[in-house]
Amino acid sequence: MIRPTHVYIVASPRPRTGKTTVARALAEFYRIDGRPVAAFDLDSMDATLTQFLPEFTERADISETRGQMELFDRLISNDDKPKVIDVSAHAFEAFFNVMADIGFVGEARRQSVEPVVLFAVSSDQTSARSYADLTRRFPGVTLAPVYNDAIVRDPQIRRQFPAASAVALPLRVPILSSTLRTIVDTAGFSFAEFRRRPFVDMPEPIERELSSWLKRLHLQFREMELRLLMSKLTGTLSEQLRELMTDQPQATA
Repeated sequence: MIRPTHVYIVASPRPRTGKTTVARALAEFYRIDGRPVAAFDLDSMDATLTQFLPEFTERADISETRGQMELFDRLISNDDKPKVIDVSAHAFEAFFNVMADIGFVGEARRQSVEPVVLFAVSSDQTSARSYADLTRRFPGVTLAPVYNDAIVRDPQIRRQFPAASAVALPLRVPILSSTLRTIVDTAGFSFAEFRRRPFVDMPEPIERELSSWLKRLHLQFREMELRLLMSKLTGTLSEQLRELMTDQPQATA
């Protein structure tokens, strides 16, 4: 089995859903593991992901055909380097329209590239409608809701974002205290650098809180990655079994 290259599309039609924080944490999850990763920032205004991770994040402009081709050519490359795309709210419709128009999912899978949509949930109906629309437009694609506990507090809302499969289980982002939120949002802050060497001037309770927050998030990322790999392995074995059964000579009476 060829190990697939995962393309994580972190997206939301609404701003201020914690989407970029998830993209940052996911990209740095691979850095902490010592694995290469590429990130792409579609925010043409603030480019927040680029500000935090400038050394391996590229800005992408999909307002024109050339920019679209350049981005999706990079995403379809099976180079064993996970990709993380931070799709800003204003680029949401354009990105998924291009993704559908060029048949990205089918071509990606022919190249052993597996798209995964991490949908940052908000409590308004726009979010629910967009989630349902993606489910309809991209059947079979892993579409996992991401619940930020600081934003989605009503558990009833989660019924509007059903998991499409056992692979696409929801991710949950724990709440950060206001003090830690300020630290994490400071320009130049790196989750990976914190894990390698906790900051000497950080109070111990804050250090413990951040360590616990990262551990909970990284366990979910690792479980998600394992589910994706097991799903690919199961699919490959099923295909091989079908081929074997087809090749068997038919018994004669």
